[in-house]
Amino acid sequence: MNEKIKKLFTTLKESNKNNVVTTLTFCILILALTVASMVTPVKTYSQLEKRNLTQRPEFTLKALFDGTYTQDYEKFITDQFVARDSWITLKTYTERLLGKSDSPDKVDEEGNVIPGVYFGKDGYLIEKHTLNNDQLETNLGHIETFLKKYSDKFSVRVLIAPTASLTLSDKLPLFAPVWDQDAMLDRVAELGSFVDCRDVLAEHKDEYIYYRADHHWTTLGAYYAYTELCTSLGIEPYAYEEFNKCVLSDKFVGTLAAKVNMKTENDELFTLERDVSVTVSYPLSPGKETTNTLYEEKHLSTSDKYSTFLDGNQPMVDITTSTKNGKTLLLIKDSYSHCMVPMLTSHYERIILIDLRSYGQSFPDSVSMLLKTNESIDDIVILYNAENFSEDRNIYRITR
Repeated sequence: MNEKIKKLFTTLKESNKNNVVTTLTFCILILALTVASMVTPVKTYSQLEKRNLTQRPEFTLKALFDGTYTQDYEKFITDQFVARDSWITLKTYTERLLGKSDSPDKVDEEGNVIPGVYFGKDGYLIEKHTLNNDQLETNLGHIETFLKKYSDKFSVRVLIAPTASLTLSDKLPLFAPVWDQDAMLDRVAELGSFVDCRDVLAEHKDEYIYYRADHHWTTLGAYYAYTELCTSLGIEPYAYEEFNKCVLSDKFVGTLAAKVNMKTENDELFTLERDVSVTVSYPLSPGKETTNTLYEEKHLSTSDKYSTFLDGNQPMVDITTSTKNGKTLLLIKDSYSHCMVPMLTSHYERIILIDLRSYGQSFPDSVSMLLKTNESIDDIVILYNAENFSEDRNIYRITR
């Protein structure tokens, strides 16, 4: 019996020793990573996640006692954690090995939900989306108001582009829950002046119409939508073969790959254009000079290659073309429109682009004022992707 008791005490002693070693090792590792994070230079922007990173909060006694300092400091440590990108990669591959078919949603420092992605078939990453019904109803109301006000004065079209989660639904993981995008597009169609691209994109879904690792459609996808838009406006679209294809980059890695920081097949970023010369100005972007190109090639050496088109999301772009037909297009848009603009330059002498997300903040006048002071406008096109349209809180600006 004594021998058994001795063995029991020896086992407990060894177990406690192992627990102490494990605990000390874990504490030392956490301490080392925390210290490394504190001494590593603070980054202001994440190229991988394409967002501003939380900066070190200012210490005040008030912030300390009301708890905001510790909350902000925790966000700061999380964003500035040493080798953060590598940890994101490790987490993604671990989840894939465990059989997960999607990455989780995240919440940024402002409380906004950053949707995760589905790991689809054939190497496709497809963005997850949760429909905000209240915001959708509000935006549909703004579109209805705009159409009632301006449809008699201008030729107005609304093109809400379906995203990959609808058109490429066969590439989604089995039983992946997705929002009812068809129902939303049917609601938009009921308002009138709707350019429905669902059928033409579905017809060509086996072609390269969406990027594998980015949330945009490709220029080929935009081309098929361009044919539908032109037909709706009474314009004869050019055949694909009548455009010159120019590859801007064959090493495009988009926003969805950045969310999970995993190696994906490179996408091809290209443009379709004809022999049309342009003069491009950015009236609401101080310091930006007038150029003779639709492309800012400086972005090709960065992770944000899609911003090569029109230098990204500018509040206003004013394009004059060598298509001397006196026609002007007002394009109220998000970035889905950017790769379509080179095609549209063959049909308009002037194209004005407005991004409502920054237009109202940069320009004191309203969209209605713009329409009053530009009486030469012939056509108005509202072009958004379906997910962005359902959640954008700036669409109200078209009714001001």
